[in-house]
Amino acid sequence: MFQQSPTAVKPFLFVATLILFVISILAGLELWSGLHQVMVHIFLVFGFVLIVRHIILLYAAWQRNKELPTEQSIHNSQSAHGFNSANGYPSISIIIPAYNEESVIQQSLSSLLQLDYPDYEVIMVDDGSSDNTVGIAQNILKKHQSSQNSTSLRILTQTNAGKSSALNTGLRHAQGELVLCVDSDSRLASDSLKWGVEHFKDPRVAAVAGHVGVANSNHWLTRFQQLEYLISQNFVRRGLSWFGIVTVIPGPVGLFKRQVIEEVGGYSEDKNLFAEDADLTVRFLTKGYRIVSEDRMMASTEAPVEIYPLLRQRYRWKRGIYQTLHLNFKELILANQSRQSFIAVFLVLEGFFMEVMSFAITLFILASFFRFAELKLLYAWFGLLFILDVLVLILAVGKGWWKAIPLLFMQKLVYGYALQGWGVFSLLDEWRSSKMSWDKVERVGGLS
Repeated sequence: MFQQSPTAVKPFLFVATLILFVISILAGLELWSGLHQVMVHIFLVFGFVLIVRHIILLYAAWQRNKELPTEQSIHNSQSAHGFNSANGYPSISIIIPAYNEESVIQQSLSSLLQLDYPDYEVIMVDDGSSDNTVGIAQNILKKHQSSQNSTSLRILTQTNAGKSSALNTGLRHAQGELVLCVDSDSRLASDSLKWGVEHFKDPRVAAVAGHVGVANSNHWLTRFQQLEYLISQNFVRRGLSWFGIVTVIPGPVGLFKRQVIEEVGGYSEDKNLFAEDADLTVRFLTKGYRIVSEDRMMASTEAPVEIYPLLRQRYRWKRGIYQTLHLNFKELILANQSRQSFIAVFLVLEGFFMEVMSFAITLFILASFFRFAELKLLYAWFGLLFILDVLVLILAVGKGWWKAIPLLFMQKLVYGYALQGWGVFSLLDEWRSSKMSWDKVERVGGLS
């Protein structure tokens, strides 16, 4: 549907969404009692769907935790990965694309050269930086060559062509059986690779998504993002991992079979696509491969410390996720397999439907409040969302989860609703085909 009539789908979604929002406001004002009742029933059904979604993901995440590799399994079965490795571990090429990253590249490269893994190389691809990124990297290379560290470090340069192009350049030079793609503002835990490769003992697994945390969580805005990563992005990946259908491998840390990347044609270099990691992930899924997550393959990344850069980042993410759905929906549906069809439906729900419906409910509740000064609906809806997030928090944090309750409350009340509205605005911009460019978040050196 999406690929057959791309010019018709987006305007339809744009108009239908605006109509839904207007109806939600009118229903909240109770100008027509029949409309009010209809919308109440629709929202009750949506609330039920939301509860079922959380229950399924909670159960799947709990089951996934029980199936994760253990320290003992790593020591007992190093040679069971299905790769041609003399030491029992598959070789890995780490690719790090960089563009004007002079404030973080030293910390990032230094962490990559100190990983606890016997057979890996590091390839940095500079995408035409105009600052001192290359100079800093070359100084690290000189020091590394004079050290006793046997890990190979290569620095490649190209004219500015975008992150996807830089990743593809690194892939063409990679020699490893597996490829780890990381962002240049990421710092990996030293044992990340050993945990990640364990999942390739299942030959159906094509990629492993890592766990992303915030390195600079010393600011109220970055603490909100840290909590969001924990109870939203990482939690959803953990739940989907049980089904083998993780839909987004995060840019800061993703481990892939190199041959599968080559099979699907590498990263898309389409200048109008703004979520290259999500697009590659979904193309893996359309081929029937399993994609899982590993929380102990950890990367700390620098989060935006100011509101405007955060909004720019999320604007690109939201539009990029929808673009991925738009490009791959037809192939998923026509795969004629229940697994791919489920993925397509899930992408529709997570890509825009849940966001749009949640915002419509917010408009309905606000309209009702301004007309009748009635707080019951507001308390009920906010309470439902808060309880669901607390359940996720308990699973994600474990002992001491209650210490994060005040932060979660503030995040839900202010940060969550602000990003919800911004996400809807981003979708509306995508559906009316507004022009946008790749917008890089400025670094502040938060990895140190």
